[in-house]
Amino acid sequence: MEKMRFLLIAGTMLLFVPVQAQDAGSQKSHDWSGWGVRVGLADDPDQVIIGGQYDFGEIADRVHFEPNVELGIGDDHTILSGTAAFHYHFPSANKMRPYAGGGLAVGLVDSDRPGRNDDTDFEIALKAVGGFRWPLKSGNEFFLELDLVFGDLHDTQVLAGWRF
Repeated sequence: MEKMRFLLIAGTMLLFVPVQAQDAGSQKSHDWSGWGVRVGLADDPDQVIIGGQYDFGEIADRVHFEPNVELGIGDDHTILSGTAAFHYHFPSANKMRPYAGGGLAVGLVDSDRPGRNDDTDFEIALKAVGGFRWPLKSGNEFFLELDLVFGDLHDTQVLAGWRF
């Protein structure tokens, strides 16, 4: 469990590392959203998820690199995972902007089932991601996302979050 705490703290600290310098007087770039928080629910195992993410901005036409770190709690499991995700942002005529993509997820799964030995496994999975995001009056963004997970982390995740 100490290893999981260390990885959670280290992963969270990486979310705060600035990757793009901006002038204090300049406006926030539309292509760079910064860091954010994400919360949601997962299925198999049934868990509550909390986490963070970082948008590194547009790395190709409409493609953003947006890695995240998540902690899932519940159903006699604790899952600490990180995903290297790429999102394609579709053109949109309104404020609600759809995106889709995927990525590679790695995670530590700590099982604590009654009557069985504690077990911690390292797992790798692929994620298919789809969602919508829209700007808020504050200049931040809100998003809703559905993740389909192919591996032994979760089956599906439904998430909401804010980017600052």
